[in-house]
Amino acid sequence: MKNLARVHFLILAATLAGAGLAAPAGAQQPLTLREFVTRVLEHNPDLAADGPAREAARADLQASRAGYLPRLDFEQSYAGGNNPVYVFGTLLTQRRFTAANFALSSLNSPDAVDNLQTRLSARQTLWDFGRTKRRMESAATGAELVDRGHENHVRHVLLAALDTYYSVSLAREAHRASQVALESAAAIHAQARSRVESGLAVEADLLRSQAHLAAARQREIQARSHLETARAALNRIMGQPLDSPLGETAPLAPAALPLPTEESLAAEQLARRPDYQAKLAEMRLAELEVRNGRGEFLPVVGAFASWEMDNPSLKDYGGNNWTAGVSLRWNLFAGGADAARLQAARHRLEQRQRELRALESAMALELRASLLQAKAAEEQVDVTRAAQAQAEEGLRILKNRYDAGLATMTDLLSAETARAAARTAFAEAVYHHRISFAGLESAAGLLSPSSKATQP
Repeated sequence: MKNLARVHFLILAATLAGAGLAAPAGAQQPLTLREFVTRVLEHNPDLAADGPAREAARADLQASRAGYLPRLDFEQSYAGGNNPVYVFGTLLTQRRFTAANFALSSLNSPDAVDNLQTRLSARQTLWDFGRTKRRMESAATGAELVDRGHENHVRHVLLAALDTYYSVSLAREAHRASQVALESAAAIHAQARSRVESGLAVEADLLRSQAHLAAARQREIQARSHLETARAALNRIMGQPLDSPLGETAPLAPAALPLPTEESLAAEQLARRPDYQAKLAEMRLAELEVRNGRGEFLPVVGAFASWEMDNPSLKDYGGNNWTAGVSLRWNLFAGGADAARLQAARHRLEQRQRELRALESAMALELRASLLQAKAAEEQVDVTRAAQAQAEEGLRILKNRYDAGLATMTDLLSAETARAAARTAFAEAVYHHRISFAGLESAAGLLSPSSKATQP
């Protein structure tokens, strides 16, 4: 009777330890879901890679505004030679042309002349039939497209982060279940040994209990490895070294997560999904490309002015002059390139329109599948909760029957295996319920740091 009481005490202690009722001394503060999400958004290396692209898009937008401002160029050059035309013109711009330069010998075979030229020129577009405006619109849409891409990246990273967070909780529950199973297997082995020594059981019971204990040890080793891997993945998604110490994640407890109707989610989906908004921005860019193609057939009116100084050397002063005017530039024929580019732009616009329709269809299917999966996961939580309670009760009854000699070791080990499987199945059901709800919010475009899926 003393051995039997000791066995029951070991089983009870193992169960309490596995349930986490005793916390180890010096344990770290728990890593709450809210704190975890904040760390991910601030330090995730994948999201950090979006920063330069967003800044580049804003720089492109700033560059597109330059079309409304004049262009000012400074040029400094040196030239020398005895080309008659070059000499004749240079002497004039240097204000050094004299009557002697009209001599035929000077005109035909002039001496070499040096010229140090300083030029300041300016150009200003007066009217380009909306080209500059459309370039600004394209740049602004491009910046919006990059921002939408970042929002969509945040959506995917959040979904992956929640999966990683709850994977740690699931791995911890699986490890605790394996520890409980190992302790229980050890207790059953001790009980079998005691019964064999007392002549109440046969040697085969002891051998079965030894095999069961070895299998339990193997499962505990695997569960511990999975837990360490999950913790490393959690550190990585927070942008921390893989071996950084971290607090325990929230336990996998069932949560009431009411499911909205498919109609309400579909209405939110088109307005909130960042990838859908990005596709709309791509279509607007394609429309602007078509308009730009048409604009290439229109003229550009501009103004220009320049001032230059021509000196024979750095220390000798020559002359200066200025020029100003208005120009009209109209491309009348470019070998058909403008027409071909316009046709290509129209085809790309049609492609974007078809992609948008395809995305709408795929989003509708994703939403329905996510909603059905979330409903199924919710039902599985209730089913596995009941199954876990039944397995616990079944194991208790079989232990009593085995003690009384009314059940075999095989029955007891089967009940223990069923209890461990039921406990793991319940934890997995809670995990899938959490993740499927997050997936539903992601499909509807609702997943964010403040949505229901990211709340404790």
